[in-house]
Amino acid sequence: MKYSLMAASIIFGLSGVAVAAPYKLTELPISDIGKMNYVTDANESGEAIGRVTGLYNLPVDISYIDFQDSSITNYYDTYKAILENRDETITFTLDDIQNGNALATDAEAHTFMLSYLSSSTQSASAEFQKISSVAGLEFTGTSVNLIDLFDIESPDYAGLTRSVSNAMTAIAADGTVAGWGSAPFKKITFTPEGESEAKTYFIRDWHARGIVISPGGKRVTLEPEFTEYGGYSIATDITLTDEGNYLVVGQASVGLPENSQTTITDNCDDKDEPEAVCIWRQGRGVYDLRAYQWTLDKDFNVIETKNLGIGLERKDDEDNPFYSSAFAVNKAGIAVGKSRIRVDDSLKAYEEPGYYQNGQFFTLREHDVFDQAGNAVDINDSNVIAGYVGRQYQGSLFEVAGFYYDMSNKTLVEIPSYFSGSDTYVRDINNAGYIVGQGETEKNVSNPRSEAFMYKLGDEKLTNINDLLPCQSDEFPYTVAEAIRITDDNTIYAVATKTVTKLDSFGNPDKDSNGNEASESVIVPVVLTKTGSTELEQCVAPETETYERQSASLSWLSLLALPLLWVRRRRQK
Repeated sequence: MKYSLMAASIIFGLSGVAVAAPYKLTELPISDIGKMNYVTDANESGEAIGRVTGLYNLPVDISYIDFQDSSITNYYDTYKAILENRDETITFTLDDIQNGNALATDAEAHTFMLSYLSSSTQSASAEFQKISSVAGLEFTGTSVNLIDLFDIESPDYAGLTRSVSNAMTAIAADGTVAGWGSAPFKKITFTPEGESEAKTYFIRDWHARGIVISPGGKRVTLEPEFTEYGGYSIATDITLTDEGNYLVVGQASVGLPENSQTTITDNCDDKDEPEAVCIWRQGRGVYDLRAYQWTLDKDFNVIETKNLGIGLERKDDEDNPFYSSAFAVNKAGIAVGKSRIRVDDSLKAYEEPGYYQNGQFFTLREHDVFDQAGNAVDINDSNVIAGYVGRQYQGSLFEVAGFYYDMSNKTLVEIPSYFSGSDTYVRDINNAGYIVGQGETEKNVSNPRSEAFMYKLGDEKLTNINDLLPCQSDEFPYTVAEAIRITDDNTIYAVATKTVTKLDSFGNPDKDSNGNEASESVIVPVVLTKTGSTELEQCVAPETETYERQSASLSWLSLLALPLLWVRRRRQK
């Protein structure tokens, strides 16, 4: 299915003087089936991929729901009370949903059911429909194609099940795409042992699979090394080598440690519930997961698979899973990511960023503090690694700093941030030695704000990409929040926010209690291209802006206007 949209290219003048900002913003085409549109990768030829979330008209199956059950009646009462506290009146009853047509005609009723199904209790239960509000995107000039990886037509309602993950992660130099998705859920009935009535369950065959899609549409599933109980694999990057092969890296299940096997044997006996439900509940964490590489030939045959390794050895008395991950690979076959490691033969395993070479994982620094962690997200063809490090607490990073690491001198350098304490996440590095990502511009507020940056290796400060664009105005409503990809000519692919008319869950204009159309901030994919100018527009900063454009010109911008003859070649992704 294809959706068209006129791409918006804007160069904004200042005070009637024809002064162009250093970069021009072009909004990529977006899909009208969802609210938020993202770009996730692009190649040197300008081919790009992404995703759309907040899908409209998601299917809701109510055929199995007991509308007298306290879980839904209590949820309805709470939902109603929230509206009443806002001086709003609820527009539907549970009976309108069960026996009427509210689910198809009343956006509020539709939103209520989606909220109920995605609540913590229902989403964790296999007795309720599973809904995933994401689809893959392929940008093609002035239009965009929808890509659904493993979804199937539903036997219970019209269209796809919309129960799967769709992650388009990387695109190679020739347009070959890598990504991953989950298996679709299917509805079954099962009678638990000792009971006389069958129950409804939603099950799937496996957790996730990596996939490669050729420019001609051929699909190749990347199977994990260990497939018992479904198995797990994802593809996070793809590189086309000079020999014409494709290197794909990601993560795959390679085994099941003793404790995980014991848990499954003791609990997943197909008596109280279907075995597939029990396996789903365990999640991917039951597996030993490793950074993994698949090699495909020019005809897209998988010709080699490789476990890239892990940064520790399991002790004889250790029966729990360990993991390593790969997130990028260059043309030399050096992959980067993160892995569990051990410090001084300690019992505890820690997490560190690093690279994989010759079946081993190499860290980028000493592990000096027990809670330090990080991730290596990219590597260019000069073997310069980029990523971010921080301190970890309950799975979340804080005090995050971007870094680069040159394998030739084995030195990790933390890059500057917008201000002291600003969490800074690196997303990409090109062969010209430029890094992009996002950094916090506001902190310690209810809604911390981040904006995209560009950084040249060795510089003393970041450049806020918004400073390189026209001043924000009614004609230019964008704030670039995160830079995703920078090509060798410093074209930047990013996501920006702008304010638009708010749409409801059916994709129609949403109105407030007084009948007025509301507005909301949405995410749109953008590409930023150089104009040849080196002058920054002088803007009147709004009160909420937290830093100023530093000068009327940037010295390195003059270099961008010249042919980059000195630039090292970036890998041809």
